[in-house]
Amino acid sequence: MKQTFLFALLLLCINPVSAETYRWVNEDGVVTYSQTPPPNADAETVKIKTAPATGANDSKKRLEALRQKLADSAEDRALKKAQKQEQTEIKAENKKNCSTARKNLEQLTALGNRLYKTEDGYVRLTEEDRQQKMQQAREQIKKFCKR
Repeated sequence: MKQTFLFALLLLCINPVSAETYRWVNEDGVVTYSQTPPPNADAETVKIKTAPATGANDSKKRLEALRQKLADSAEDRALKKAQKQEQTEIKAENKKNCSTARKNLEQLTALGNRLYKTEDGYVRLTEEDRQQKMQQAREQIKKFCKR
């Protein structure tokens, strides 16, 4: 008796796995899919394609590939973030250097008596030195003040 009951239970469990799917269109044009055909309409049997079963090794390989792809993506994001930070720092440094070069050129242009401020104090420049420093300041402006 127990064996018969287990066999019947097993058949009930297997039946949904092998159940067919039906497709039909009602009079309003609505497409319906069901495991049971409609009682009063024609229905076509739909074959459902399932993915082939894969082994544990294939699953592990796919998982490792996905993990590697995720790690690569994270590395790429970190690299892009570092590059962006570096570019921001370069722009800030260029802005600072541009401002300094403009101030130097303004100071050198306004000098009538050729006094020039250095770290040690003021120095009297010859006209040649003044022109040379003005040229250097113009070159620094070209280099750092790009728009």
